[in-house]
Amino acid sequence: MAPRIAVVTGRRARSYLEDIVGELRRRTGWRIEVVEAPAEVAALIPRDVLAATLRRLRGRYDLVIVPGTLEYSLEGLGREAGAPVVKGPREPEALLLLAELGEEGLEKLAERGELEPSLLLDKWLEELRRRHLSAPGLEACGVRVPVRPPPLVVAAELYIQPHTGGEEAAEKAWELLGRGADILVAGFGSDWDRGEALEVLRAIADRVGPVALDTPDKGLAAEAAARGLSCLTLSIGWGDPLLEKLPRGSRAVVIPLREGAPPRDPAERAELLARLVEKARGAGLEPIADPLVDPPGMGFASSVAAYLEASRRLPGTPLMAGIANVYELVDADTHGQIAVLAMLYAEAGASVLLVTEESWKSRMAVAEASIAATMAGVALLKRRWPKDLGVDLLYAKEKKPRGRPPRLPRRRRKRLDAASIAGWQGFRVDRAGSHLISVEDGVIRDVYIGRKGVLELGGVSAEQVYKAAAFLRLASEPSHYAYLGYELCKAELAALMRRSYAQDEPLIEPPWTRCKRYSARERRVVKPENRG
Repeated sequence: MAPRIAVVTGRRARSYLEDIVGELRRRTGWRIEVVEAPAEVAALIPRDVLAATLRRLRGRYDLVIVPGTLEYSLEGLGREAGAPVVKGPREPEALLLLAELGEEGLEKLAERGELEPSLLLDKWLEELRRRHLSAPGLEACGVRVPVRPPPLVVAAELYIQPHTGGEEAAEKAWELLGRGADILVAGFGSDWDRGEALEVLRAIADRVGPVALDTPDKGLAAEAAARGLSCLTLSIGWGDPLLEKLPRGSRAVVIPLREGAPPRDPAERAELLARLVEKARGAGLEPIADPLVDPPGMGFASSVAAYLEASRRLPGTPLMAGIANVYELVDADTHGQIAVLAMLYAEAGASVLLVTEESWKSRMAVAEASIAATMAGVALLKRRWPKDLGVDLLYAKEKKPRGRPPRLPRRRRKRLDAASIAGWQGFRVDRAGSHLISVEDGVIRDVYIGRKGVLELGGVSAEQVYKAAAFLRLASEPSHYAYLGYELCKAELAALMRRSYAQDEPLIEPPWTRCKRYSARERRVVKPENRG
């Protein structure tokens, strides 16, 4: 029997909801009805009014959806309705997600308690996988690279410093795979001894398999490909001897370089790239084309146009976009930039994102690119905005508040100004000892120096460390325990966010508290806002 679903709303939104529910009935064939609660605005339906409305529905429906804008808990309302009661989306149009969810997903919805896109993420990812397997593509480094997205493939470049040992390089390569890299790119500078570089590549290949290679040493590139140590050779320009030296069947990334520089005009760049692709295929190579991402302020917008033109000129060739050329040259957090860059170049036709995290500010860029590639892939597949997908790159900010403040006791309470009281509480040395807190390789370390000697506590969470400190009685002053909790919390966040940590210093300083700004409106420099 088809599911019976009630959608509760207020008087003002009823006619609008009727249109959406009518479309849902057409798509699903389910019995879905709009139920009007005696309140003008859906978001302001009182809990007791909602409970009375649900009692009138008892036994008539298998599922009841109430406005997602309600701020209170739905606990206990299922008993009133005689069926699961869940919150709908905040935007009424998103009710159409029910059609994609299907009957098999209604049980999961009842368990979750809220109709949100994350319920559909697994289904969308499975559709993305099927698209990946069936769409035209090129096999490279054990990965199917689609000619055009979706999905997107993440290639992570690991620049290997001279004299780095093979085991160390292999360990770093393994870390990047764990962060979401699909293809690893080993980068070697011109100051490497060829024999040493080959040994490093062999150590990496033994651990993770052959990797892509980016090096100015043409002999190294040709030999690594011949020995099976590299699976993709990057940065081959016009007149490059590698066009003749690489073994037939090799995968190669061609770039529109002529006399060391790419054409500035997007059409000329795409034309040169098309000729390079033809030449590479004539030499028996399987090419991926990289129109080149120019740095911001130095041709960035034109380079996007070059991708659009290359996508049109090379319909059967995958495109690569080295987006690190942007985020490494902008002093802004990488995760937001990478999200936008992934969507931008995916729309322009690139199916491979080349990223690196060599600089301190771009740490974890590979993981961010993997998430961004997922967002862009699902958005393109489902023709949706890259929002409300159940996967995101929100980090310091949040999509919605976590809920209302806790209910306070009704009895009369005295309000005190903590700042004035804190001024009277001077620093008191804890005779039990002192603590030095640090973060090393994701581990929180607390070194105690005091009556009990010198002890080091290590843990991956603040809770582990402060409970151990309390059990061992490594402090005696209440204010000292409070201070330890405060600092250990900062240390835990630093470890999770891969930030540096310094005891007694702020963990996060918003840019508006420390950066001067020029105001075009006032034609003056605006000083940073006072933190206090």
